[in-house]
Amino acid sequence: MSWTSRPPIRSPFAATPAAGRADDGDAPVRILTVCTGNICRSAYAQHVLQHRLDELLGPGRAVVTSVGTGPNQALAVPEPILELAPAAQVRKALAAHRPRQLTARTLAGQDLVLAATQGHLDAVLREDPGAVRRAFTLLEAGRLAEGGVAAEGGVRELTAAMAAGRPRLAGAEAWDLPDPFRGPVQGYVAMARVLDPALEGIARAVARSVDG
Repeated sequence: MSWTSRPPIRSPFAATPAAGRADDGDAPVRILTVCTGNICRSAYAQHVLQHRLDELLGPGRAVVTSVGTGPNQALAVPEPILELAPAAQVRKALAAHRPRQLTARTLAGQDLVLAATQGHLDAVLREDPGAVRRAFTLLEAGRLAEGGVAAEGGVRELTAAMAAGRPRLAGAEAWDLPDPFRGPVQGYVAMARVLDPALEGIARAVARSVDG
């Protein structure tokens, strides 16, 4: 179901005005990744994307965080996800990761929101309908980046260009990232195989938008 067919359901946490956006002087780019439990897809995307942006832009110029629509605070990142970490510092960050809840407050001030599936994107837009032009599924954003969408002058211009390119893509279901949680190891491997190129494309597009 499209987000447009659902009435907005707001979090009890009131959204605050977006502050410290990436286009405001030297403020870092702020990116949020979203899935269900915030221990597999969004956690992996967060820490891999953070690592890659640190390499491309330098530490401190981008801040990537993640949340879940239904996290369980008793759970941690599964071992197969740790094994897929592309660098020792990414594995360390994943091992220390703790899940957080999606709320309007966690969405406030984000320059780019990346969801695992269309269902998670719907949840984001119910919390903050105004995020529609800066929220995408991870694979959708990766495909747009792969297709050459680029914009200099800041992430705001990049997300506008991505939103403009969105109608040319296939239906929403094509961009859902399957959940490997509690499945066979092969499921985690398949997730990373699909997600890694998308994260690389996103990182490069963001870096181009910031540094030209």
